[in-house]
Amino acid sequence: MIPPAPTLPDDIRQAHAAFGSWLFDRALPVWGATGCDGDADDPARLGAREQLNPDGTAADPGFKRLRVQARQLYAFTRAALYGWPGGAARAEGIYRFMRRGLRDDGGWVSRLTAGGAVLDPTADLYDLAFIIFALSWYGRLDTSGTPVHLARQTIAWLRRAMATPNGGFLDTLPRGDGPRQQNPHMHLLEAALALFETTGDESDATLAHDLVDLFRTRLFDERTGTLGEAFTDDWRPVPGAAGHLVEPGHQYEWVWLLCEYGRLTGRALPDHARILFGFGRRHGVDPETGLVRDVLRRDGAIVRGSARLWAQTEGLRAEIAMYDPASSGARIARIVDNLLGRYFTHCPPGTWNDHLDDALRPMGERIPASSFYHIVAGYAELDRLVRKG
Repeated sequence: MIPPAPTLPDDIRQAHAAFGSWLFDRALPVWGATGCDGDADDPARLGAREQLNPDGTAADPGFKRLRVQARQLYAFTRAALYGWPGGAARAEGIYRFMRRGLRDDGGWVSRLTAGGAVLDPTADLYDLAFIIFALSWYGRLDTSGTPVHLARQTIAWLRRAMATPNGGFLDTLPRGDGPRQQNPHMHLLEAALALFETTGDESDATLAHDLVDLFRTRLFDERTGTLGEAFTDDWRPVPGAAGHLVEPGHQYEWVWLLCEYGRLTGRALPDHARILFGFGRRHGVDPETGLVRDVLRRDGAIVRGSARLWAQTEGLRAEIAMYDPASSGARIARIVDNLLGRYFTHCPPGTWNDHLDDALRPMGERIPASSFYHIVAGYAELDRLVRKG
């Protein structure tokens, strides 16, 4: 929970101003134009693009994932709610395009062609989580009730078609061969909280309660204070090295989610958030650069010291959720400095380097649209702190 603060440090306010300038003056114009697929009259007629080329031009990999459409719907919805010109039109176009992925049975497909035909009819829990999330947010912009109805319909379908007897949901339908993943369940909790905040209806909080129970009883390891990634069918860590892996970025996401759950429902889990946050601070952050590392073992040993962009924005949200007036200001400012100075530079204006190796060199050959969700969410939490402070 963010405590009341009569005066925020200047470095937080300066970080907020710099981040906001980059987002509204540089990033949104690029992703609202080149990052959308349409024409001058309707820039998002064919939804959002999956990615851009390294030079900032449009790329066409031949498919459009529903999760990316949903993430961009969220990004432009929030932009519109902030008053960014063009945000509402982009959100409406992406919403119309995304609905081409709605199946007759109430589920959603995983991929469309660039033109909107069904390419992969698989129901994927990760996709569904973001679809519910985006519809819940879009329901604050389109107040007709249809987006909220679709979000609730999707949850009802998910419970019918993909729920498992021992908690949680299948990762895909048809079911795949891999282990059960915590990641889509984490994002499903984010979606459930967004829906509950949009509607205020206690029945919409039921899924959030179920998923927090899953976290407490299955996903969280009390002995090590860590969150697992891959599980067997009965929610035990998978055998071998994979069962010992943790991602600091996901730990930080859960910190924010547990605090958000407490804020919205009144059912706080401060100890779990504190333990996850403490592990992340001790082991997940490079003390020299302040960057959040990609992958560790449960004992804190570094497996991959590279640093994804999204993990930095989740570190930002966690720092704000666990705000300490005595120490958080410098850490928050450092994360924003890293974003602006390491990820948002040496690339076309308004875009980003999505991944840095352990020598701080950019990795990857494309600029993925999917990261915009994390960027907007990170800024939004910083903005909320500043407005409250």
